[in-house]
Amino acid sequence: MVKKTKVVVVNPANPSKEALEPAAFAAREGQAVVFPTDTVYGVGTTALKPEAVLDIFRIKERPVSKPLILLIADPEDLSYYVSDVSPSASKLIKEYWPGPLTIIFKKSENVPYEITAGGDTVGIRCPDNLIARMLIRLAGIALATTSANLAGQPSPKNADEARKNLGGRVSYIIDGGQVKLGIESTVLDLSSDKPKLIREGYIPWSELKKRLGSLQGH
Repeated sequence: MVKKTKVVVVNPANPSKEALEPAAFAAREGQAVVFPTDTVYGVGTTALKPEAVLDIFRIKERPVSKPLILLIADPEDLSYYVSDVSPSASKLIKEYWPGPLTIIFKKSENVPYEITAGGDTVGIRCPDNLIARMLIRLAGIALATTSANLAGQPSPKNADEARKNLGGRVSYIIDGGQVKLGIESTVLDLSSDKPKLIREGYIPWSELKKRLGSLQGH
């Protein structure tokens, strides 16, 4: 079913709460919203409604076997969504959040399995983007998110690229200009004692290995 997609232009340096409130309300109610982050444009919805989460997979034509991540507005919001934060994770959070590092944790019971593809871990990130963080704060809940492209297409770096992919499939597209980094976040699994790189993105694995090594006294 084709939706009427509303495009909202927002100043990335000074986002307007009034401009973002309708999209935040829509996301909280379970609609899909496209918005800029520091890395690429994302599409997201409330993390707490499984049916809304499944809509993201349908919209993107993405296999449900590929988990989504959660975006949070502030590092302090993390505890609601995870069951444990290791000392290594705490250290990296202080160094890299907000920023382009997604960390995988053991999930709490508050995170639906639809987000995690049935697994017990969840990737979480706090993006370094004023629009994204204000949107999430206004929604009052983490957003289950992935890049705002059809499966197999390049991740969009601006609202026009996102619209070409998902226009007519989502309720809102927030146009916050060109993204700052244009490269996906690095994904690091810290859900067990042995850190594991899942995807090398903006932050090099060599840099993270050094950070982790110094934490462990190596």
